[in-house]
Amino acid sequence: MIQLEETTIWSKLSSPYGNSVEIPTLIIELSKTNKKEVADELIWEYIYHQGSTYENTLATLPHLLKIIKESNDEVFKMDLVLSLGIVLIGYEETSDLNGVFKTNNLTDETQNRIKIAFKNALKEFKNIVDNSFSNINSLDESSKRYFLITYLVTRGKHHEAEIFITFSENDEYIFVCPNCNEETFLWNEENVLNAYDKDPTFNKDRKQIKIDVNNSNPDLNWLEELIIKININSLRSLLPYFKGHMNCYHCKEQSNIFDGVLNSI
Repeated sequence: MIQLEETTIWSKLSSPYGNSVEIPTLIIELSKTNKKEVADELIWEYIYHQGSTYENTLATLPHLLKIIKESNDEVFKMDLVLSLGIVLIGYEETSDLNGVFKTNNLTDETQNRIKIAFKNALKEFKNIVDNSFSNINSLDESSKRYFLITYLVTRGKHHEAEIFITFSENDEYIFVCPNCNEETFLWNEENVLNAYDKDPTFNKDRKQIKIDVNNSNPDLNWLEELIIKININSLRSLLPYFKGHMNCYHCKEQSNIFDGVLNSI
């Protein structure tokens, strides 16, 4: 773990702004204040800027987990946990982290320190998320979706997590046929998922395709159990459709709906 006083190392860590000299100050301020605006600045401006991660992302994570463990502010802690779920969507314990280090500014010893601390932090984050289940009842519907994303990330289900980020509005999904790779458009119309051969926004002549909800996919029981446990009502109504099947309009082959949505990611 890179200590906050090791300013020479922080000055060499890649960031959206060339170096990371400001990060130790922000971490100290966050640990003292538990302010959401400080956390947002640190995460969205410095370590996950416009969806990109950096060397400083790996070095900062252990410090953020330390803040979560030491804080007594449950709302702040949950908000930080949900934010980190987005930051970590591309990482797991088996990830090859060598590609993160592109500047050649760091010694091998320093890189190894950062990698080891980061991978240990990933294990710790999994435990933190598990322990956060006791506080999910107070979350609004949107935050429950992000808790689902965060939980999936800690279980190595990154592509599944990306579904609920990509289609975060829950108003439409894209089905890409696993057999022919052609698109079908899935629209959530009053909690009913309807399938169309063309984007309904621009095509009045679209054709509706039947989704067979009686031919249920038992492989998705894990998702059903998780959505029910977190109590995500907006997704619960769509579960029969995710578990259902459809004959592709283009190739006529049958595929599971959720598999096709996953194939769009």
